[in-house]
Amino acid sequence: MARKLRNGILLLLAAAAAAFTAWMLWPRSLAGTLDLEGREIWAVIIHNDAGAVPGMDGFVVQPAGDVKGSALPAGSQQAEAVLALLDGYTWHPCWRTLTGNGALSGIGALSVSLYDAQDRDRNFKVYSGIGEIRLNDQIVRLDYFGNDAAEQLSKELAAILQDGSGVAN
Repeated sequence: MARKLRNGILLLLAAAAAAFTAWMLWPRSLAGTLDLEGREIWAVIIHNDAGAVPGMDGFVVQPAGDVKGSALPAGSQQAEAVLALLDGYTWHPCWRTLTGNGALSGIGALSVSLYDAQDRDRNFKVYSGIGEIRLNDQIVRLDYFGNDAAEQLSKELAAILQDGSGVAN
């Protein structure tokens, strides 16, 4: 009897572990989660550059950046292009999602942010240097391995947002 109980408990634990793993790795639609269809989108592109400049004790690293923002009206060509691009990407939770750790390092030289103009809780930030993104104020993973998907997405979004009259300096 004790053996059957132990085997039953082990089977339940294995099933719970398998369900948790499937939930963590299950791909979720980026466009579906943001749900920006038919809404005005605010977009911000940040190019971070760090260059060495002469200082009193030799050269020092001087952070510099270029920030461009735009408002994409609902249904505009740029907004539809952004939504179509996001529709091709998926995300899944990661350990930072579960722990609530919001600190990111090594974000890279390019970051792109999207916000719902009426609901700031709907937000998205992708960075060229890491595979983790901010999605609705949580850290999630854009791709299973590496940073290539995030780098590609940030570059494609920046190209769409810089192409057209919606980008303001």
